[in-house]
Amino acid sequence: TQPTEPFLIAPEPGIAIDYATLRANCIAFAGLLRGQGISPGATVSFMLENGLSAATVFLGAMYGGFVVSPINLLAQDAQLEYTLTHSEARLVFATAANRERLEAIQRRTGATFEIRIVDVDGIEMPAATPQRLELVGAGDPAMLMYTSGTTGTPKGALLSHANMLAAGRAVARSLELDASDRVLSSLPLYHINGQCIATVAPLVSGGSIVMPHRFSVSQWWPLVAQQRPTWLNMVPTIIAYLLNGPATTPEQAAACAHVRFGRSASAPLPPEQHRAFEQRFGISVVE
Repeated sequence: TQPTEPFLIAPEPGIAIDYATLRANCIAFAGLLRGQGISPGATVSFMLENGLSAATVFLGAMYGGFVVSPINLLAQDAQLEYTLTHSEARLVFATAANRERLEAIQRRTGATFEIRIVDVDGIEMPAATPQRLELVGAGDPAMLMYTSGTTGTPKGALLSHANMLAAGRAVARSLELDASDRVLSSLPLYHINGQCIATVAPLVSGGSIVMPHRFSVSQWWPLVAQQRPTWLNMVPTIIAYLLNGPATTPEQAAACAHVRFGRSASAPLPPEQHRAFEQRFGISVVE
């Protein structure tokens, strides 16, 4: 319904992906997987920092009827060995920096997943795309997430397409999001917050997301001034860093006047920290 409106802005390479391009990328990604002999319903993983590639695998796998299983970049090898074998991942997308680690896991476990090395902000797609995608049902599996494994063996949680949509729509209702809204979020796509709150919520409400590779105190407010988000997706640690970081410039302060951020029930902030954030940056907190 809005093919030329932006969905994802990648600030480092200076690339904006509109909804038409997002759809084309997702269809092409399904063709890439089929070309590797991977059938819908199979598990596909990614070990990537935020960027166009991670977003393409995350959304493209689900769009094509595959199950996406994000890999926590901070996980220990023992946890990765378990999750990569338990998930029966067929293909893992990763940057060159993680190739040796994944190959070592293959040698130790005998896992047969293929490793596809990609750039953070781009996956080479096949010229030919599938003429027809498999129909996806609400109850079909969409994402396989694993717990951190800090108290034992990681547990896999299989989320359906209905689960993912319900999560995104709940956030959109809570923050009253619509197509005019844009979020700035650096929370990783291997975390449920970065997935459902920062990515799926804008998708179901027709908005857009500014997705830097990672959080940077020095770049946060310049991105607000440049990209003009209407809401911020943050956790308490990020807020603490910003409160102890540099003051905003007049241009950045003016951009903040139209920004809000939602308080997380799972990671609440002390009232005094809320007040300090509102007073210093002029940003309203949405309960």
